[in-house]
Amino acid sequence: MLKRLSTIFCALLLMMPLAALPVYAQGAAEAPKSVPEVTFNLKSLDGKTYDLERMRGKVILVSFGATWCVPCAWELAAIEELKDEFKNRPVEFLWVSVETKQEASNALLKHYAKTQRLTIPVLRDFDRTTFAQFSDRVRIPLVVFFNQKGKFVAPAHRGMASEPIQYKNLMRARIKAILSNSTVEADSAGAQ
Repeated sequence: MLKRLSTIFCALLLMMPLAALPVYAQGAAEAPKSVPEVTFNLKSLDGKTYDLERMRGKVILVSFGATWCVPCAWELAAIEELKDEFKNRPVEFLWVSVETKQEASNALLKHYAKTQRLTIPVLRDFDRTTFAQFSDRVRIPLVVFFNQKGKFVAPAHRGMASEPIQYKNLMRARIKAILSNSTVEADSAGAQ
């Protein structure tokens, strides 16, 4: 019976026009949610508050992860290298732990940041409310981008390519595209 149902299901999928099937970009978290306004206001380990509203004027890359996530550690090394590449550009890099206080204390996160040699701010999203704006299930690492106007630039990116160079190229291309779109928007606004 189960074999018969799976055969019918596969036959129906094959008959369905390609346009009806969902298409997701490689590495996309899921189909972009229609979120009217994405916000966040999170504290870092050093007590500083990072509010998306006050960070306008910069392209923001936010990586969500956890200390137990091995691909997150690889991703953080790549992001640190990208941070150095974009140090003279209006780009901000943030790492957000989605672990609860019980899962990871501030002391553990500080130790993790030190062992990973992180220079980017480490923020906490204890209840995952910020994370939930981009994904309805916890699969990390998850990277989201915001343009210089503070608007979420879809899609979110999930996962870490096994090849760090490939991953950095992908992230670099996304950042450059957002920067160039911001420049084009500013130029066309000035011409009006």
